Amino acid sequence: MGFWSDANIEPKRKFRWTLSIPAIGTDSLWMMKSVTKPSWNMSEHPHKFINHTFHYPGRVEWQPIEVTIVDSAKPIDMSASFLQILRSSGYNFPDSLDHGSQTVTKKRATEAIGNEVVITQHGANMTEILDRWTLKNPFVTDVKTGELDYEGEDLVEVSCTIIYDWAWMTYAGGLSVPGGDLDGVVPTIPAPVDV
Repeated sequence: MGFWSDANIEPKRKFRWTLSIPAIGTDSLWMMKSVTKPSWNMSEHPHKFINHTFHYPGRVEWQPIEVTIVDSAKPIDMSASFLQILRSSGYNFPDSLDHGSQTVTKKRATEAIGNEVVITQHGANMTEILDRWTLKNPFVTDVKTGELDYEGEDLVEVSCTIIYDWAWMTYAGGLSVPGGDLDGVVPTIPAPVDV
């Protein structure tokens, strides 16, 4: 039976979400325009034996997310916020030997963004959480502060890439899964039976 025949079934919708970046604060929730959800890929290693090829799983690598935010002067200036995140990461303008020799560290870069980034998908109202991803050890890369054009009337947007070590799904199907442990929340695959 398809979801269209049951009025009680509500699929996840693309426009019901919030993104929390602690360094920017909750006043910026309404300025978020788009975000990609966490994704990963697993490498594979082929092994050749006579005229057969067997494949073995390799490492899992989490892919960066892309964020687009409308720039605003009030209550928060996004360009200035991301510049402050860069400075808090350890970058300093090279206007002196002391400043020019400072470097960015992972500890400072993850602390600068707020240690965690959280993407939440909501149901019909903000109190209904359908799923929530928590990105661990995130830091900001590849910031673009927008484009100006005399011909355009669009809002100025700031975009960035956020890299992270891994992501936990701390809510799935509306159920809380502390620590990202999905046992009991999603169906488990039964062990194969020898015949």
